[in-house]
Amino acid sequence: MSVVKALIGSAIGALVISLSGFSVNLAFGHEITLIEDGVSRDVSIAYASVAEILNEQNINLSTHDRVTPELSAVVAAETTVTVEYGRQIDLTLNGQKGSYWTFATTVGQVLSGLGLGESSIHVSVPKTTAVPREGLTLQIDTGFDVTVAADGATNTVHSYGTVEAALTDLGLTWDGDDIITPSLDTVLTDQLAISLVRVSQQTVTRDQPIPHETSTVEDPATTKGKVTVKVPGVDGVLTQTLLQTLHDGAVVAETVTGEAVTLAPVTEETTTGTKEPTTTASTGSTSAVPAGDAQQIAYDMLVARGWADEFGCLVDLWNRESGWRTTAANPSGAYGIPQALPGSKMAAFGDDWRTNPATQIKWGLSYIEGRYGTPCGAWSAFQSKGWY
Repeated sequence: MSVVKALIGSAIGALVISLSGFSVNLAFGHEITLIEDGVSRDVSIAYASVAEILNEQNINLSTHDRVTPELSAVVAAETTVTVEYGRQIDLTLNGQKGSYWTFATTVGQVLSGLGLGESSIHVSVPKTTAVPREGLTLQIDTGFDVTVAADGATNTVHSYGTVEAALTDLGLTWDGDDIITPSLDTVLTDQLAISLVRVSQQTVTRDQPIPHETSTVEDPATTKGKVTVKVPGVDGVLTQTLLQTLHDGAVVAETVTGEAVTLAPVTEETTTGTKEPTTTASTGSTSAVPAGDAQQIAYDMLVARGWADEFGCLVDLWNRESGWRTTAANPSGAYGIPQALPGSKMAAFGDDWRTNPATQIKWGLSYIEGRYGTPCGAWSAFQSKGWY
């Protein structure tokens, strides 16, 4: 039988042939299983080591690759040789960066190796993505519960990645003027507090008063201290235009961008009497009190109260009421210079109220202050009503 026939007739086995006195042990037709990166195939080999098989299959290994059995092992029939290629993963996990080597061939296997296979996470590529021999850059965010205060409400959201992602997950939008704290690119951490402040601007107008001035002219024909308003003063109006900055609808700053006088002020023109008060001798029911008596007493009291400029009004008022007579009586019961009703009210200022002008004037000034504020106020009321 020829050597060739012997080889053909032997599916698995060894043939010992004597050639010139030498014995050669040849292994032909051995079948082994070669698994390369998880892909299995059958390989027919001659008697060889694992290293020789890989060399025959043009499989080149690097430092991070793994082979079983070890390279020096002699392969027998039905042996399984497994080759796993190391792949570098450049990983960013919750913002933290690092690199490591793995034998995983898909992103899903990478996640399982990290213990994240069943977690609710955000991955930068699909889990079914193959990991190439040259490696892969991968971003994984496991997510955090954070609070977001915006538009008058505070919400909690489980989000991944950065502040921008959390705001987007809540359906919020913003523009370049809005204030976001912390910044959009901040990596989320558990219980991080985020705020979104809406910033807007508006233009408004505002009226400011312009105080009027007062011009006073002395009038020698009018009793000293009497002030007469010839032209009433009117405050003006200054209209300002302002640019306001608002945070969530509240004004936080404003700038005056323009102003104009929309109503000019009117200067108040008054006259002040400089004529010294005079009196005539008291000889009848219609005459005034003697000079230096009742009116002088009243004037001194007004000066003490700071009402010196009210004297003219008081003279006019009590001229009409009593002619400055201490004993002036009215059928209604009103009595004295101020025409107290009843006259006995003046007893609160002295038992001599019936005849003493000082007592009557003290009561009268107290009554005027309590009811009208000043003699000119009482005189104004008298002019409109006929009594005070």
